Amino acid sequence: MRCRCRYLAVCCGMILTITTSSTLLAATGDTLRVAGERVNPRAGPSDNATVRSQILQGEQLLELQRDGNWYGVRVLRTGEEGWVFGNLIEPLATTTLRAEAGTATAGFGELSPGFDRLMGHLTQRYGFPLFEKVHPANGNTLEATLTEQWLRAGSDDEHLLAGAAIYEMWKNHQNNGPVRVILLQPDGKQYIAIDDTETAKSLLTLSAD
Repeated sequence: MRCRCRYLAVCCGMILTITTSSTLLAATGDTLRVAGERVNPRAGPSDNATVRSQILQGEQLLELQRDGNWYGVRVLRTGEEGWVFGNLIEPLATTTLRAEAGTATAGFGELSPGFDRLMGHLTQRYGFPLFEKVHPANGNTLEATLTEQWLRAGSDDEHLLAGAAIYEMWKNHQNNGPVRVILLQPDGKQYIAIDDTETAKSLLTLSAD
């Protein structure tokens, strides 16, 4: 148990470092399409970054990297690169080379492929999946249901470390806005909640069995 807990702490430390860095790398290669009427690619992943050009609806893009809900892309027609906000684009085609051979997924792929790969390594290390399902709820809330195996085999400290890593990933995904992360037991009961919204009574809540 101690060895496993140390491994989880190291991996969660790596995850926290990646999710709080200025550029969060995603799996590259997806083809995207401009959904907005006119989109301004920017020099960085921020509304305050310099506008580089303007591209029109229907223009095809190649995903290079991701920072929260900002996509670093290359315009296929011109080769120009820049950052665009995720709400202004839509997927067109997914690369078939994304998954690493033998790497398990952990349910976070749609939110952050890089985070999902790291959590997938933890899944392989334990020998069983850590989460039954992961899904956004009510806009800024992310719920993750632990598997029965990990609920019994893992300690409270391990679950808290994973919850903290998920919180940082989700907050980055939500562009550093107020968020709520809830870890649920397999029966649907709340286990751990990390909540920094205005209505939160405390940042961290650990429910008793």
